[in-house]
Amino acid sequence: MKLLKFSAGISDISLESKVLKMRKIAVLLIVLIVSSCQQTVDTASLDIQIEGMSCSHSCAPFIQKKLLNTEGVIEASVSFENKLAEVVINSNAVTKEEIIKKIESIANGAYKTGSVEERKLHDSKSEQSKPAEESKPVDFDITQPDVSHSSGFQLPNLFSLLNSILN
Repeated sequence: MKLLKFSAGISDISLESKVLKMRKIAVLLIVLIVSSCQQTVDTASLDIQIEGMSCSHSCAPFIQKKLLNTEGVIEASVSFENKLAEVVINSNAVTKEEIIKKIESIANGAYKTGSVEERKLHDSKSEQSKPAEESKPVDFDITQPDVSHSSGFQLPNLFSLLNSILN
């Protein structure tokens, strides 16, 4: 009988400890999500001429898919008719030169870039003097867990961290 009471006391302490850990983890999770959703992103739009596309039904969608899978690319649209890629990037995560290299490395270098026009869409340094309602927070979409919501913050890493703490 005494053994049963002793083991029950240990499990109560263990349960309280787990509840305390869960509360700490919940607070950490909320802080990370809120801070990642409120960060501003410096974005730029690139209009890139592309040579070497031979057909509209596979070349343009293939290049577009590769660009969309590139870290730092927010949007990408490739037009076979105009021989043009319109790419919106996070300037903090990827450079214009990296995007050009990415395009020219697709299909063993089958595509070549021509002129590139870059326009800044959002610059956090110049936005600091403007009212807060004009700054653009990063869109948070939990349905796309592999999307980096800010530099260094990725949902799979957060969930791995939480899983390791709980185990």
